[in-house]
Amino acid sequence: MKVSQVLDALDFIAPPYLKYGNDPTGLLIGDPEAEVTSLAVALDVTTAVVQAAKERQAQMIIAHHPLIYHPLKSLRMDAAFPAPVALECARQSIAVACAHTNWDIAPGGVNDVLAHRLELQDVRPLHITDREPLVKIAVYITPEYHDVIFDAMSVAGAGEIASSKYDRCGFWSTGKGTFRALPGATPFVGAVGRQETASEERLEMICSEGRFPAVIAAMRKAHPYEEVAYDVYPLRNTGSEFGLGRVGVLPEAMTPDDFLRHVRKGLDYDAVRMGGPQTRMVKMVAVGGGACAEFAPDAIAAGADAYVTSDVRHHEFVDAAERGLLLLDAGHSATETPGTEELARRLASSLPSLAVSFHAPDGDTRNEYA
Repeated sequence: MKVSQVLDALDFIAPPYLKYGNDPTGLLIGDPEAEVTSLAVALDVTTAVVQAAKERQAQMIIAHHPLIYHPLKSLRMDAAFPAPVALECARQSIAVACAHTNWDIAPGGVNDVLAHRLELQDVRPLHITDREPLVKIAVYITPEYHDVIFDAMSVAGAGEIASSKYDRCGFWSTGKGTFRALPGATPFVGAVGRQETASEERLEMICSEGRFPAVIAAMRKAHPYEEVAYDVYPLRNTGSEFGLGRVGVLPEAMTPDDFLRHVRKGLDYDAVRMGGPQTRMVKMVAVGGGACAEFAPDAIAAGADAYVTSDVRHHEFVDAAERGLLLLDAGHSATETPGTEELARRLASSLPSLAVSFHAPDGDTRNEYA
């Protein structure tokens, strides 16, 4: 398998168009045409993680945090991080890619996993960053290829509607198609130079604009026609809302102290800091994996009783307390590691021919997926 094929799987799981602002995503170091047999996944690309990748003969590392976030002016082993690590990856021909805010925002990503760890229900995005643009694809098919093309387009991401509560949605109609193959053509049916009329089916499927290239490629690959007839219609209606953070409700209301214990247990992290009103019961909860204290006003606007994030500064605790919001700092790594482990599991499921492993920042191998 090539690096580019691993990137295709990563882009399907965490679409790059979901990223927040100019956030780095995708391949940062390496050759897209290089071969990959073993893949390491980590929250950060540290010296220890690179060493673990070398020991496992991994040719690629995928991290949540970008190794190169700002432009580097030099690559020196005696420079500050990340220059020495980037140089070592280049020396060892280890490709490095990341899925940062696109994986924070993506369905099933960092924030959904964090919400699940805290047992939240009726979860929705906290800070809306995008509303999914949609297109409709209409393709004309010979009836015997009905299932083949429908399956190919569905697998590539077409036919998902109603906030991902339904998939494999399409509309079929039948009719007559006419054509004449000119010299040099190799028609699937009929003969060169003769007007032909064929029974055909028209399949209409909706897909997100981000999935559109993959759906068209899959449709063309599966289609038997030499020249595929299809139409693409941009739509005014939009699909799912995407955003940073999540907000949902607990199964039962808790006291602040009980909720603190709940968070510590759910994240297996004892050093959770909490500030804010201690008398208000906690039922609606907002979460923001990583450093998302800036979205505390969104949590308040959503009616949250408590907000779980990380890297909270003193004045942010004071501000939240003044506004009546219980604010918890549950640690940057503790709030994002579960989602990064989920990324490793998703990649292993999508790429069964690869050996995939997940590593802690100290290089310790947490999980291996054959």
